[in-house]
Amino acid sequence: MRGVQFLTDYQGKKIAALVDINQHRVFWEDVKAEYSEITFQFLTDRDGGKIAVVIDWENHDELWEDIYDILVIESLENEESIPFKFVQNQLEKAG
Repeated sequence: MRGVQFLTDYQGKKIAALVDINQHRVFWEDVKAEYSEITFQFLTDRDGGKIAVVIDWENHDELWEDIYDILVIESLENEESIPFKFVQNQLEKAG
């Protein structure tokens, strides 16, 4: 997913996600407003500017689900759509 990297533990289990704030700035502003009670951790550049937010799955699993859904939708905005009737016909043919 564009602008998202995952952190894993030694067993390869995902434990957190880094969301690039520059690539998802408008989205991140909405998240901050909606989840103002949560204190987030950030990665910063040399000047102290926030470049990515760290989302801990154990503490913020519901938030991550919301963020993931929105990022997937955002990534599909420019995808070519397929008419529902076409998909329905294909499914009916397949049984």
